[in-house]
Amino acid sequence: MSATVFGYIRLEDDDEAEEDRFHDLLVAHAVAEGLKLADVYVDRHMPPARIMRPGLTELLARLQRPPGSGVLVVTAEHLSTSPQVRKAIEVEIGNAGGAVLVVEASDAHSIGPRT
Repeated sequence: MSATVFGYIRLEDDDEAEEDRFHDLLVAHAVAEGLKLADVYVDRHMPPARIMRPGLTELLARLQRPPGSGVLVVTAEHLSTSPQVRKAIEVEIGNAGGAVLVVEASDAHSIGPRT
């Protein structure tokens, strides 16, 4: 059985073409890695330093059912370009039982829940 992941996209504007491109990248990566992409959450007009985001909040709640799901992002910058904010979001995802999976990373990596 393939792992279930939820996509996440953060946009500072509402560029539909860019959103579609990111969505397609998430879908292609999930298929290539044998992951089940259950849904993609999008936050539009979100500055990178903002932690409280409607789509991210809904995603965190969804991660708790079923436990062990992941969050798939095109780049880590979709969480935030601020390292401190990105780390805080990664911790929240881990606390919710999820793992962060990055499509385009210089070193492909996964950040899982802390044990």
